[in-house]
Amino acid sequence: MELDRYDKQILEILTHEDINLNELSERINLSVSSVHRRIKHLIETDIMTNLKRDINYEKLGFKLHVILQVSLSKHDTDTFAKFLEELENIPEVINAFLVTGQSADFLVEVVAKDMENYSEILLKRIGKIEFVVALHSSFVIKEYNVFNCSGLLSRV
Repeated sequence: MELDRYDKQILEILTHEDINLNELSERINLSVSSVHRRIKHLIETDIMTNLKRDINYEKLGFKLHVILQVSLSKHDTDTFAKFLEELENIPEVINAFLVTGQSADFLVEVVAKDMENYSEILLKRIGKIEFVVALHSSFVIKEYNVFNCSGLLSRV
């Protein structure tokens, strides 16, 4: 899909800022209805998945942010589907990625209130999922939003 300068501006702004349609419309000099139509089209064509707002989990009491490497004993689509279905039942799991080139099969993003809460999530829930054979936790110290899509969008 060919992106014009307005689509690129919309993506650039929404990547970095939480603004409403009126503000976005003013910034790129398009009507609110045009901006809405463009965003809808970007979502329908899977360029944007949605207008998800980031949640500050720490403000909600989740002080630990963990990237969990998970290795499974079987490597087929049914096993992966079952694993992901189990993860969906764990509200502290906020994201999951099937990866290659690692010793793990999945990277799972988890938030927890404290170490005791994380231990319960890890040992009593994720660790009990069928086919899980290894878990390795990395605790996030600080998150940096370094994504700058303007350079990337200039290549589209």
